[in-house]
Amino acid sequence: MKTIQLLIGCLAILAFSCKKHEVVPPPAPDGDALIAFHKNNVTDAEQHFVVNANAPISIVGEKGTILTLGANKLADSDGNLVMGNVDVTLIEITKKSEMALLNKGTNGKKLDGTRAPLVSGGEFYVSISQYGSEVTLTSPLEVKANPVFYTTNMRKFINSAPDGEDLIWEMAADSVVILEEDSLGEYMIFEIMPDEWGWLNCDYFYGDPRPLTPITLSFEDGYTLDNTSTFISIDGELVMLNYNLGVTLPVGLEVHFVTVAIIDDELYYSTQGATIVADHNQEIDDFTVTTEDGLMDIIDALP
Repeated sequence: MKTIQLLIGCLAILAFSCKKHEVVPPPAPDGDALIAFHKNNVTDAEQHFVVNANAPISIVGEKGTILTLGANKLADSDGNLVMGNVDVTLIEITKKSEMALLNKGTNGKKLDGTRAPLVSGGEFYVSISQYGSEVTLTSPLEVKANPVFYTTNMRKFINSAPDGEDLIWEMAADSVVILEEDSLGEYMIFEIMPDEWGWLNCDYFYGDPRPLTPITLSFEDGYTLDNTSTFISIDGELVMLNYNLGVTLPVGLEVHFVTVAIIDDELYYSTQGATIVADHNQEIDDFTVTTEDGLMDIIDALP
């Protein structure tokens, strides 16, 4: 009897040991869902106004941005004066969290073509259309924005990215941004010229004399550059760089890396504080599920 029991036990152990070990697949972030996430956030941030093109236009955005244009200053694609109502679209971005969620980083392009961080005093999108077709300015449109901050070296930058989606900021030819005060408070003032519909930014290049170094990323299994978005926040500055648009950073700089992904329709994030070293490689790991509001709070709480 004991022999039979021993034999059964051995067979059970043998059967158990022959079972294949269950392989747990790595997470599968959805790159297409992440692209849609960023685009949906842009759409959600749009403010729409209907105004008469044949009367003076004055629009105030949710964050206090004022758009002003004289009457009869819009033309259609054939150069004819626009008559009747037009649709105005405005987006106001003033926080790092908005830059990350809308995928509108502060990567600047210098005259020599190299990329460098921009310190932003606010990003804006402005466009006017009629019946779904964009119309043209025949004179500058004035923008008055509540300043997040202002310095005399602040300039207007426009988007030079060829696809219009990812932002690569290049200083505009008419780059002057001034600060004025009236009975309602202080405003940054600049103009949108006839060929400048779309994204604009009030910035200056981040200055640091320390030697620059390239940045590389290493991801935990399942995560890649193609299915995540990584941003680099410079501590103490309104800088939120899109890693994929290319940048070098000064050795010794204090930063935070913020990476987002979508897995099974849920939002995941990873943050790492770092001091930039020569040939810096940053490990991106410890992803955690969160909500959109939760992610905004996390980013806005960064130094």
